[in-house]
Amino acid sequence: MEATTEVTTHMPICGGPLPDLEVPMITTMVTCLGIEHGKLNYRIMQLASAATRLATNPGDVTANQRALQVWDEMRHDLWSHLQIEDELIFSWGAAHHAISDTLLATLKNERQEMRQLMATLRTLSPAVDRESQTAQDRSNLDRSTFAETLLALARALDSHVERHDGEVLPSILRALFQK
Repeated sequence: MEATTEVTTHMPICGGPLPDLEVPMITTMVTCLGIEHGKLNYRIMQLASAATRLATNPGDVTANQRALQVWDEMRHDLWSHLQIEDELIFSWGAAHHAISDTLLATLKNERQEMRQLMATLRTLSPAVDRESQTAQDRSNLDRSTFAETLLALARALDSHVERHDGEVLPSILRALFQK
């Protein structure tokens, strides 16, 4: 006697009922992202303050070290945060039509701007970190550009947090509970 077990691997993703674990999982992700945005707000203020101090006086070694320190602390947490948001918003949110096409386009542009700024900071960080007396003018120029890029990133992140907390995350929750 041969027993056959039929396994169903087809699970409706869109247009059908949500799997039992999806609602608490998405709710938890939204809650965690909101909490992280609160922490990110504090780091954004630190980043803007350090960048402003460095922009005001690019030759100040202490200001340079502080800006590098704040950026280094922020980038470790920021990258994973953005990856989680990408999955939630661009994968789940788009598949469930939780976010309008216009807002999705805005978010993609915002994300691209942040990625470009972070790439610029990655290339500037080693140049800003060196302390050579013979290259002081070049170093001050690098520090000035570094400070301006940090300020631009702080503005982009501030806008990001405001848009996500006010518009994006609530849209995800609405879509989740309307199913």
